[in-house]
Amino acid sequence: MTFGHPAEAGIVVKPGDTLWSIAAASLGPLATDVDIALHWPSWYSANRRIIGDDPSTLRAGQVLQPPTPS
Repeated sequence: MTFGHPAEAGIVVKPGDTLWSIAAASLGPLATDVDIALHWPSWYSANRRIIGDDPSTLRAGQVLQPPTPS
């Protein structure tokens, strides 16, 4: 699993990153697949303007903001 580099107030997407891998890394090593499956859509929702209509298409260099805690 890869995880983007921290940027000022966000995460910089690296080649190979996915919303799944970013969400998993943000939740930590004890996160289950269910935890990640429930969390990655919040990353997409918080960054849809940057990502676009396809959540599976991240581009290296994009800066994603963490979702606000619920």
